[in-house]
This record gives sequence, structure tokens and C-alpha cells, in this order.
Amino acid sequence: MPRLLTIAGHDPAHGAGITADLAVWAAMGLEGSSVLTALTVQDSRGLDQVAPVAAQLLRSALQAVLRDGEPAAVKVGMLGSTDVLREVSEFIAARRCPVVVDPVLSGSNGRAAHDADGTAWLTALRALMRHADLITPNLPEAAALLGVDEAGVLSRLPALRALCRGAVVLKGGHAAGPMSVDRVFDGQRMALLSSPRLPGSAHGTGCVFSAALAGMLAQGWDVFEASCEAKLRVTAGIAQARQIGPGRPNTHAAPRLSSEYLPQFVWDREPAAEAPLSFAPLTHSLGFYAVLPDAGWIERALALGVRTLQLRIKQGSLSAPELHAQLRAAVRAAREVPGAQLFINDHWREAIELGAYGVHLGQEDVDVADLAALRAAGLRLGVSSHTPLEMSRAHALRPSYVALGPVYPTTLKAMRYEPIGLPRLRDWARRYQPAYPVVAIGGISLERAPQVLACGMDSVAVVSAFTQAADPRAVAAMFLRLMPPG
Repeated sequence: MPRLLTIAGHDPAHGAGITADLAVWAAMGLEGSSVLTALTVQDSRGLDQVAPVAAQLLRSALQAVLRDGEPAAVKVGMLGSTDVLREVSEFIAARRCPVVVDPVLSGSNGRAAHDADGTAWLTALRALMRHADLITPNLPEAAALLGVDEAGVLSRLPALRALCRGAVVLKGGHAAGPMSVDRVFDGQRMALLSSPRLPGSAHGTGCVFSAALAGMLAQGWDVFEASCEAKLRVTAGIAQARQIGPGRPNTHAAPRLSSEYLPQFVWDREPAAEAPLSFAPLTHSLGFYAVLPDAGWIERALALGVRTLQLRIKQGSLSAPELHAQLRAAVRAAREVPGAQLFINDHWREAIELGAYGVHLGQEDVDVADLAALRAAGLRLGVSSHTPLEMSRAHALRPSYVALGPVYPTTLKAMRYEPIGLPRLRDWARRYQPAYPVVAIGGISLERAPQVLACGMDSVAVVSAFTQAADPRAVAAMFLRLMPPG
């Protein structure tokens, strides 16, 4: 993969600037290059001096980077002088890769991060941002760019987005309230990402956040997916910040990621002030999870010792009376077997009516299901997720378990997603744990199951490996032996 490029200042405390950007990309498994805009004098207590590089030197450095190939994405941070800013503006105007601009105006101690008159600086910065695919202002920066007070920023979000050629992420770290809420707006859709506001603050959060965004855009993710990844990483980075002196700690550029730091994602509405109520937990561990086409297979699997099952009947494949009869028979069969956990795929109304154990919903079904009614009825909820955005969206629901996949290619249903593979499965499973049991699904055979489980999974879900086996009894027994202890 081509290298990313950071154009930013140098922080001798290693909490921000080019060294933080490169550390973030290394943690994401990405290659980075850098061009320095300014030397700074700063420590954990704040910024003291800024010494911009000569514009001609900067231009030569940028051209040298291009001799090794076009960057996969560019992140622009602190610039230091209007001469440097204009050189960078000319450079990014000629790029066709994603460009992320973090409009740094000052250090955390209020010291200006440039040597120019404030009005002239803002004018030049707005000109640069016209070439950006994504801008990432915090609340004070947004207010300065728009020429309004901070209270008026939220009502001017379309105007803020119009400062660039793409999208804006308005960061919520400087706002008030128990939740830190980032707003992502691309001119058509609005999303809100929220995490509990952490006590204290850390140095370099803006750099870590914008670098993670650039890293995701370089890999082809859209701005909403990228924002979920960046929010996760910066929240974990603040929580695991490293103290290096008497002042603020440095945001950890390569933090441990887990469910503790997952943001909540919602489309176009304010998130709840408090964490939503969780769905009921599972009664037992997931174990071997069989996804089955009809009530007859449910009864057969139960007789073979399978205790976690999903009845998946495609919408419209049966008449209403036939569908209801299948669901009723499956729920009755599971209810008669101690320890059975039967999930109904999609048909949530019937699941409530019949008193089923739980339902399993895809991301599209979450939009139409009455989640409050499901929760009130005591049903367990499983949710499928395939991307960082869908992981954050699932977390906003607080389900009973989550499913990740497809792990491998599958021909059983048309998939909008590429297989996630084992390395990503391992990484993403850790992000859901320990809050949620995680089941892997998609193309998992008996031969593949051990390496899938070795990724730290709580369970594997299979379809054809069980229902199309020559000897389902033997296959069920082997899958059951492979499962981790409950």
C-alpha cells in the first residue's frame, strides 16, 4: 500500500504533530511519511515557541516525497506561518487522494500555533480548507472559522461543512455534558458519535484523531466509518494517556482497544444523555451456534445436543400461516429443552407474540424493529456487524451478543461486504469484549473452525457445514467438542 503523508509540526514531547501521526499509522499497520512545517518548544505544560520552516525548504521536501510516489492520503496539522500554509495549500490542491485538515489555531495553553495576524491566518486557512475532503475542528476552532461564538456553532454546521469540498467532523471534546459527542456531516447525512466524557484531558487528541481518520480514508472507508474508528482510538488513547511530566499526559497513539472505548453511533438524532438500557444477557454461553432453515431442523439439532440455534426463514418465502406455524413449532421445541437458546431471525413481531427466547437482527432490520418492545418483552438480542460503523451502531443498542462476519466467502446469501479474514476478526473481537459475547459467521467449516476460535471468539455460527453434511450427527458432535468451555 502507498504511504500516507503527514504535513505538521514537531513536538519534542512526542504527544502531537508528526511523531504522533506516524505512531498512529504504525498502530494501524500503515506506512507513513512526513514533511515538517515547524519546530516547536513545548513540554507537558504547553507550547512556548513556534519556529516555522522556510517555505522553499518545505516545497522541496514535498516534491521529494512525490518522487517516491503519490501519497495514499494526506493529513495536514499545525502549519506555523502563512508562507508555509500557502505552499501546503498549493500542494494539496494538486492531490487526488483523500486530504484531512486539522485546523490547529493554538496550543492547549492558548499560545498561537502560527506567527501571523489572526484575521489573515483565518483567511488563508479557509482557502486551504477548500481543497480538503475532511476537516476536523473542535468547538473553539469552528467558532473562529465561522466568526461566531461557540453557542452558535451547532446551528451553522452546514456553513462549516461548506468550508471544504467534503465533510466535517465537529469534535465534542470542548463541549459540556456527560457525553463527548462528535458530529459528522457530509452535506447530506448527519451522524453523532458519543462516548462518556473522561475526567481530565490529554495532549495530542486532535492529532491522533485526524491521523486515524486519514488512515481509514486511505484504505477506502467512508467518512462515517473512519469517524467510528478514530473516535474509538482517541477515546482509548485518552483513557490510557501516558504521563511524561508535571503537565498534561500524552494521548496514547497505540492504545489497547476494547468494548470499554467503543463509541455509540446514531444517525441524525441526539444520543441519550445516559447509556441505553441493555438487553437481557444470555442464560448460557453461546457454544456451537447452528443457523437453521425450518422447525424440523431445529428439533433435529436439539436432539443432537445443540443448544444455541437460529431459525432463519427468508422474508416472503412462506405464506403468513406457514411462517407462523414454523415459528410456533420451533419456539415450542426449544422451550421443552433445558438450556436451549433459540433466536428468531428478523421476524421480531412474531417472536414477541410467541414468547421466543431471542431475536437476531441485521443492521437494516434494526431500523424497523421496535427495540423498546423487544427489550420490554425480555427477549435477548443478537446483532450482526461487518464494519467499524456497524460495531459502534450495535454498541448503541447494548445487545445480548454480536456476530462478526463474513469471515470467509460464502455463497449462501448475497453479501455487501468483503470477507473480514482472520487478522481483522481477531482485532474486532477484542473491541467487542468483554462487554459482549462474540460469534463468528460466514464460510466456517469444521476444518476452519479451530483457527477461527483461536482468534478469541466465544462461538462460531455455521449453516451449510451442518445442514449439508453427510453425517450431521457426527459434525454436530465435533463442533460441540471444539467450543470453549462455558
